[in-house]
Amino acid sequence: MDLTIPTMEHRYFQPSEQLIGNSRVQRGADGLNSNYRGDPNLHTNTGAGVPEDKNTSLWISGLPAAITVTELLAAITKTGRVRSTVINPPAGTIPTAAATISFFKRSDAEVLYRNIQQGRIILGGRFPRVRWNRNRVGEGQAPSDASRVLYIAGDPQVANLDFLDSFFSKKFVYEIDKIIDYGTIELEGGPVSRLEYRFGSWRCQASSARQALMCELSGFIWTAYGEDPCEV
Repeated sequence: MDLTIPTMEHRYFQPSEQLIGNSRVQRGADGLNSNYRGDPNLHTNTGAGVPEDKNTSLWISGLPAAITVTELLAAITKTGRVRSTVINPPAGTIPTAAATISFFKRSDAEVLYRNIQQGRIILGGRFPRVRWNRNRVGEGQAPSDASRVLYIAGDPQVANLDFLDSFFSKKFVYEIDKIIDYGTIELEGGPVSRLEYRFGSWRCQASSARQALMCELSGFIWTAYGEDPCEV
């Protein structure tokens, strides 16, 4: 769907490298998986200089072959804020899927590690296996309110599923856990539509969405990070 963006300012959000085909994300070339939905050039994504005891990234294997981001994240509530989620489908002779999940805090990753090790998590009738990911991700620098969940409110012309899905798809590659439409309310200044986008990752998904909206739709859209369901 090709929709006109009612931009108030002549600013433009540069589409992600992965979306336009200039990404270095290739298995074997730099050790990152081709399913990765983020920026491989970021320091926190390379593992460079991240001590083993500061690693926040887990490699989870033995998952159902067709597992989705929504199913995976629904199983890890009460752990902590998720930085990124990547699912690797079955490949070759391996019939099961695997996933990489990284957190904002090492302590949150340790909670999920223990839960899986102790058999407290079952996915599709399976007990997954877990180890610390060799591609280490440190806690890094992030806003204190950073989250994969983004609240969006504004002019109904742009704060709607059709417009936002079209807008985001032209800016970056992303995966959706869940979208909640809270409907439209009437305020003194006019109608305001409200939505909650739960992305699979904060880095280069929720963060890119917020940057793009603030850059190109200033005056029409309000955004804020929301509470990650995996934390509560």
